[in-house]
Amino acid sequence: MRRTFALLALASAMGPLAAPAPAQSPPAPPPTVITLWPAAAPRPALKYRLVPESRTLVPGNAAIFYHRAIQMVLDTRARSADAPKKEPGMPSESIDERISRWGTVPLDEFPRDEARKGLEPFQRVLNEIELGAIRSTCDWEFDLRKEGISLLLPEIQEMRSLARLVKVRARLEIVDGKTDEAMHWIQVGLVMGRQVSQGPFAIQALVGVAIDAVMTGSLIDLIQAPGTPSLFWALADRPQPFIDLRPALEGERYILERELPELNQLDRGVWSLDQAQRFTSELQSKLFSFVSGGPSSGANNISSSARQLGIAAMAAKIYPKAKQALIAEGRPEAEVEAMPVVQAASLYSFQEYRRLRDESYKWMNLPYWQSFGRADQVISHSMEDKLANPMLTMFQMLAPALNSARIAAIRIDRQFNALECVEAIRLYVYAHPGKLPASLEEITDAPVPRDPATGQSFVYQVHGDTATLTAPVPPGGPNHPSYTIDYLLKLAH
Repeated sequence: MRRTFALLALASAMGPLAAPAPAQSPPAPPPTVITLWPAAAPRPALKYRLVPESRTLVPGNAAIFYHRAIQMVLDTRARSADAPKKEPGMPSESIDERISRWGTVPLDEFPRDEARKGLEPFQRVLNEIELGAIRSTCDWEFDLRKEGISLLLPEIQEMRSLARLVKVRARLEIVDGKTDEAMHWIQVGLVMGRQVSQGPFAIQALVGVAIDAVMTGSLIDLIQAPGTPSLFWALADRPQPFIDLRPALEGERYILERELPELNQLDRGVWSLDQAQRFTSELQSKLFSFVSGGPSSGANNISSSARQLGIAAMAAKIYPKAKQALIAEGRPEAEVEAMPVVQAASLYSFQEYRRLRDESYKWMNLPYWQSFGRADQVISHSMEDKLANPMLTMFQMLAPALNSARIAAIRIDRQFNALECVEAIRLYVYAHPGKLPASLEEITDAPVPRDPATGQSFVYQVHGDTATLTAPVPPGGPNHPSYTIDYLLKLAH
């Protein structure tokens, strides 16, 4: 959870930065093959849902049930680790490795009996997860914690192991031909991902996205099971965006003030020299403690006087411009002149930081295709700009890269929209036996969605009795196959 920032006070002593080597793109995996069975919509059309209706929810806090489930998993894991191996001296597969394997093997290779027996120790865990997924709220109670960005979140990371259990349970129901039960467990997993994301940290949203990505794989498995009705309306009726980033965005927006509450005292009259020295000492102590690498890192071994000199050097560098800007905004010149150097420089930098922060955050809740890259452009400075105001740059480097969270979240919604297209195609094939639509525009039984990352249609091409549905890496996204849509659609025979 700690964020790394550069020791900018020492930047002038550094040589030119070497250009990073171009990143190698991972090899493109084969497309996801989806077998299309003709299917009509269920009756009633909204028989299946990706999230439960509000009227069916039970009052209570889901986090309590998830904490119980996690503790049970940890206990089961410990008992498994202590159990003697069947063949002494031979490597054995851990319980987590087995669960992961059951969730990722092709469905036609899924070891039904092995997985069913392997889930037996986790029945109470799955029951707690079910109870959590029907709760009306999920409050992890991180908002008022004083640790800030140094707060460890082991329970959030451990939620991934719960998702793997739910996926295996869903796959068991799919291979048993139980559509209703499979959709129930898929819903449980998807809700769990949404509930994990409800908190003030971007990492919660990212884990929620990862959990829902796991459950999307189960949804693809279910779509290909013979007899599954079209899930178009279940997908179309989902909350959008599926992972709501607003709680995380709001929490991360004020991370600097939470970590450095002394900044809120800068604009409360002229400080004494003692106040300025205490502020400088507190500022340097907190800022340098955020440097990654732990207690043994070189930055943490820098002496207190050297670190304080670094903050003072930053303040002295920008003081002339800070004084001029504060007077220009209407402050009495005598008041600004009376401010200690570190107060004037920090106040100016903090005000500039808040201005730039809002210029960035104002784009965050617009559709991705309208706003990608705009937020990052605001805080993208040249090295010359960074050296001109190293204190401002230091503040900015403590803030998270929230566009990365947006790209991850849009990845889930574009997967759902792509599967909506697949289900619309299954509706078409049901109405036109043995025939794929020549284009997405030919489908009239359901409104075909667009790619939420680009605002454009998905690319659909027919090749005989197969078709492809594709979309490139989202604009501004990492050049990685997991961020693309690459489906090969094959008519079932």
